[in-house]
Amino acid sequence: MVGESEPMRRLRALIETVAPTRLPVLIYGPTGAGKELVASALHAQSGRRGAFVPFNVCAISESMFEDALFGHVRGAFTGATNDMPGFLKESDGGTVFLDEVSGLMPALQAKLLRAIETGVFRPVGAKRDVQSDLRVVTATNERLEGLVDDGRLRGDFAHRIGAVTIAVPSLSERPDDIPVLVRHFLDRIGSGHVRVGDEALQVFASHDWPGNVRELKHVVEWTAAFSNGHLGAETVRAALAQRSSAGSRRMDADALARHGLRLALERSEWNTELVAKQLGVHRATLYRRMKRLGLVAPDGLADRLSAAQNPRVFHARDIEVPRNEKH
Repeated sequence: MVGESEPMRRLRALIETVAPTRLPVLIYGPTGAGKELVASALHAQSGRRGAFVPFNVCAISESMFEDALFGHVRGAFTGATNDMPGFLKESDGGTVFLDEVSGLMPALQAKLLRAIETGVFRPVGAKRDVQSDLRVVTATNERLEGLVDDGRLRGDFAHRIGAVTIAVPSLSERPDDIPVLVRHFLDRIGSGHVRVGDEALQVFASHDWPGNVRELKHVVEWTAAFSNGHLGAETVRAALAQRSSAGSRRMDADALARHGLRLALERSEWNTELVAKQLGVHRATLYRRMKRLGLVAPDGLADRLSAAQNPRVFHARDIEVPRNEKH
């Protein structure tokens, strides 16, 4: 978990205190804030030797849910040719992490409540119970009180999983961590060589980031791909504008690619040989990419450089390339 802001220091201190206990933990926080990272940190600092088993409750169909959670024995249903442990058994000696726990069906909440309290449950088709030394960590982006009031969570189940609640701060609550996170993500994706301008960091820090750390990570990855070694404020603004246009949170890949490639070409005075080398592609590949994105050197610049016998300048007449030319 990256960051040295006061909210992050408090979060790490709470994890350090709670991790060695056997208490169930509920992690509460907005989407994209890093709830699974908190769960993983709880397990890593718990001293438990078993596995950390993450399980998104909403990712499994209702018909397969009980089998996924509790496992089954051979012959339990058609196709069950072997005993199969579920997530609860796989986390024996470790931690099972149930993300989006609000999607757990009421009937399974009662069964899981027993497993949390006793470590005992019954696989599908089994005649006897099995036991697992597990710790349950859950996560939700909704308040437990509201889930109980709506009838989506049983009161006894909510009380048990919420024995300890850890609140994960949104990115807007810790803006001082944003520059550190930007550099961290650049290092993680292998773009640590990309220089980030101070103005670009200010643009990152001033955004409200409704998608939190996950959204920041995606924007850093996109902007780094088109940065040409220098991540400037204009590239970040273009990425954020594309994400927010027309109420959409999806980035227009072509628009961002066009913006990034134009910046690279303008910085090199449309020296296509140099830009192709920087991007690690053949110049013919660069020409095709420029044609697809509608990028053509300004006429005056192209004519002047052509007159100087500079074959590296891209001109409209240079667009056509042989189909069989290797990249």
